[in-house]
Parts: sequence; structure tokens; C-alpha cells
Amino acid sequence: EGYPKPTSSSSGDDDDGHGLVAHGLSVAINAPSVFRFTGTPGQISDPFAEEYSRDRHVECAVILADARMRRPNGASTAIRALSEKAVRDQPGEALANELLEMMDLLKIPVGIRSLGYDESDVEELAKGTLPQHRVTKLSPRQPEELEELRGLFRDALDG
Repeated sequence: EGYPKPTSSSSGDDDDGHGLVAHGLSVAINAPSVFRFTGTPGQISDPFAEEYSRDRHVECAVILADARMRRPNGASTAIRALSEKAVRDQPGEALANELLEMMDLLKIPVGIRSLGYDESDVEELAKGTLPQHRVTKLSPRQPEELEELRGLFRDALDG
């Protein structure tokens, strides 16, 4: 599975002729936006689920930061120490930032705009996500309205 090619793209089919963005890339390239959404404190009504979600976002941000700092040739990037307080205050943002750093190191495109999508594709992407219950129902913070999904894709345009 993957994304359909953007309607705004004039580049035609992918190299393999299928007209899809690979599933792994479509997941990775949207992850920073999703983590900002799922990791925003105070948005999950169940206190246990809120704490669990925060802890998972923090843990993942720390793991990625550690991997980035230990990576050979990683010194060429701006290595910054993670402040535990900053990570706990904004765990989704911290995780998104670490993932973006890792994507940059690995030369993975950032933002769905880099795949040819633009603002005109947001509506179709959001509507296409609604029936994908395996995606939305497993999220610690579930998008409850189409506008929240539109916001996720708008945020994902540029990473």
C-alpha cells in the first residue's frame, strides 16, 4: 500500500509505473506531523493513556537522539543534547524533530511536498484516511474530525 500519486503532480507515474508512493516512505514522511499531533500534551482524555503516550514519545525521541549522536560521521550535524524537561513538556515535537534529524542524515525526503503534493491534495488525502480505521483507531490520540486530518496533512507538506 501507499499513497496515490498527487493530483497536482505533473511528473507522471513512478519509475515502476504503478503511480503510488511506497508505503514505507509514505509512513516515514508523515511521521513527524503525526507525532506532533499524538504527542501534544493535554489532548488525551484518559490520564493513563495520556501518560503512556507521553512516555512512549519521550522514549522514542531519546532513542533517536542517542542513535543520531552515536552515528559515525554524525558530528557533521548540529548535535544538541536533549533536555529531559523539554522532551517531557513537548514530547511530540521532540520526537518529530529527532525523526527529521535522522531523515536528514539518511537523505530521506522531508515533507509530502517533496513527493509532489501541495495544498490542493490535502482534502483528498484527509478523506482517504477516514476509512482507514487500522490507522486512526490505533492512535493514542485519534483525529475526531476531518479538519484534524486536514491539519495533519497541511503540517506534513513541509515536514
